[in-house]
Amino acid sequence: MMTMRSFYHFCGHLGDHWRQRWYGWKASRLSGMTEKAVIWPASTRAQVPIRFGGTGSVVLEEDVSLGYRPAPRIGSGEILLQARGRARIRIGRGTAMSNNISLVAMDSIDIGEKCLIGDLVTIMDSDFHRVDPAERWQGSDPAAGVRIGNNVWLGSRVIVLKGVMIGDNTVVAAGAVVVRSLPANVVAAGVPAKVIRELAGRPGPGVEAD
Repeated sequence: MMTMRSFYHFCGHLGDHWRQRWYGWKASRLSGMTEKAVIWPASTRAQVPIRFGGTGSVVLEEDVSLGYRPAPRIGSGEILLQARGRARIRIGRGTAMSNNISLVAMDSIDIGEKCLIGDLVTIMDSDFHRVDPAERWQGSDPAAGVRIGNNVWLGSRVIVLKGVMIGDNTVVAAGAVVVRSLPANVVAAGVPAKVIRELAGRPGPGVEAD
């Protein structure tokens, strides 16, 4: 006989199942992009709404997790994946993303396998405006792609700016602003982010060594 506790547990799992299916359906059908521009494998798990934008392409590899309902979230926890123009966003196999994350690409954002992306992380490959005060309203300086290696952990509220490369296994502490590339197997923190310690160079679970 099913107890009340097990009944609630069952209902919770059922709700999560249909919520993931609903967010996945909305993401793949109601985005501002054509279906050919979004690769959304059946193994993708979405626990929060996903909003696409732009006319570029977004590629999700197998077993990507988008959103995590128990984690901190603002409003619905919506994740923005915006590839403008001919830009490309790729999220590698097994990567898990928390809530309220924004990825905005004018060129490319490439995230490796088995990464952990904390809540309110923002990754941008463009300044979107020119730095020169006289030209600030006249377009933007050139974009520069962002590449994040395998098994990287970006803590809560990390910001990654254009042209940055982050090596495999590296951890970026909460609140850091990454303006320059970081090597593999380190912990970085601060504004701007700087290396504060080194890690043992062993690949994470499910990630093959080069």
